[in-house]
Amino acid sequence: MSPASSLVEHFFRHEYGRLVALLTRDMGVRHLQLAEDVVQSALSRALVAWPRSGTPTDPSAWLYRTAKNLAIDTLRRERRRQLLPQDGSGLPDPVMTGLGDEDLPRFETEIGDESLRLLFLCCHPALAVDSQVALALKIVSGFGVQEIAQGLLVTTSNIEKRLSRAKEKLRQQPSAWIELNPAEVLERRDAVLSTIYLIFNGGYATTQGELPIRRDLCGEAIRLAKMVAQHPVCRVPAAEALVALLLLHTARFDGREAADGGVVLLAHQDRQRWDGDLLREAMDYAGRAARGTELSRYHLEAAIAWEHCRASTFETTDWRRISSYYRLLSHQHASPMIQLNAAVAISYAESVEAGRERLLQISDPERQRLRPWWDCCLAQIHERLGQPTLAQSHWRDALALAGSPVQRQFIQSQLDRLSS
Repeated sequence: MSPASSLVEHFFRHEYGRLVALLTRDMGVRHLQLAEDVVQSALSRALVAWPRSGTPTDPSAWLYRTAKNLAIDTLRRERRRQLLPQDGSGLPDPVMTGLGDEDLPRFETEIGDESLRLLFLCCHPALAVDSQVALALKIVSGFGVQEIAQGLLVTTSNIEKRLSRAKEKLRQQPSAWIELNPAEVLERRDAVLSTIYLIFNGGYATTQGELPIRRDLCGEAIRLAKMVAQHPVCRVPAAEALVALLLLHTARFDGREAADGGVVLLAHQDRQRWDGDLLREAMDYAGRAARGTELSRYHLEAAIAWEHCRASTFETTDWRRISSYYRLLSHQHASPMIQLNAAVAISYAESVEAGRERLLQISDPERQRLRPWWDCCLAQIHERLGQPTLAQSHWRDALALAGSPVQRQFIQSQLDRLSS
């Protein structure tokens, strides 16, 4: 891949949501789909133009101008087709005058960052929660439909329907892009936190591409989470607990990545490679999150992550405490992935057999949503039970369902190890 092409890919991941947000603010939420289309077209043009004529001095500005010009051309063509007056009255003023987001006023309670503002738009209360999350992952973080489906453990057709319904619903909301008052920010806060959490998970457990971790996506989730936690209306313990959780996971990234680009399991990670500065920052946020009486899912997950981080070795991990946290978490948020992780914790806190029984108790529909993770966990359980043949069988099942080269590489390495 040429340097210019790599730069375009970088800007797609970093600038996609911001550019869509700017154009949506310029043109109105009814043109959200157009904003997405012209940003993608601008990035496609950059792939052709930049290798040929050189990378512009300000790539972000180049992409914005190109996308905005494409949008204006499209809107003018639509106006001509509809036989509307040619005096510009059919276009929003910002599009015709070139008014940019930097010229618009700011208020103390306003969501001031473009990506974060777009995220709050995606979490409009008129949308179903599952549609809010899918829409945010698509237009804020630039996820593809397949990536979203795998991250949310549903089918691609399901995601396509969610996105279509969400965009149509937003087009029916004439005031969807006005500045939010404090009550509206508060109303959408929990949905925004949940979406940021899923954006981070999409980078941490990526199912696409050649990298085990998409650090740019995880970094963007942390940036958004910090902005929410610092906002005067959103500065609550749950938001600070979420930041602590994301930082605790990020602190272990260097230990989680192998030299060959593969994944290193927690039991085999070099804990000296964990980032002490991030761990200390995480504990600062955890301390602030401990005020009051609120106990959110982010508090419990941060507590679990901290137990892993504070153990000097894998063998000294306090699995009984972790298992107790998972019991509390299951009462609050009984998702299939929580059930899977709880079963693994039980296998260490109580017995391997008890962990296996808990894995097998997961219902067939939820088991299908968890694959290949469920197969990987069961393979490890059987290996710990001294049953290598069964372990290999489950690793092969996992390999057949793996969604990325990184997953396949890791699973194949486990099969090779057992075979030898």
